[in-house]
Amino acid sequence: MNLRESHWAVYFLFWLVVIVVGGAIVGAVSFPLLGPVFGSKLTPLQHTIAGARHLGFIALIWAPGIALVLSFVRAHRRKTPQ
Repeated sequence: MNLRESHWAVYFLFWLVVIVVGGAIVGAVSFPLLGPVFGSKLTPLQHTIAGARHLGFIALIWAPGIALVLSFVRAHRRKTPQ
């Protein structure tokens, strides 16, 4: 496989990683802020770790499908003339 054929796999993996890391960051920020509002007794560090794990996992579930759709949309836009 040459670079011309493999760039779609790199584009797919790029979006996969961006979505998962983005979900983990959102979880790490939102859980310590919202945990005490809902009466959680965990420490802020425990909230940060739990938020990164939970929302990172949820993002991991959705990321392959979203990355695949983004890859197909890009391929379609490149193939069809403007």
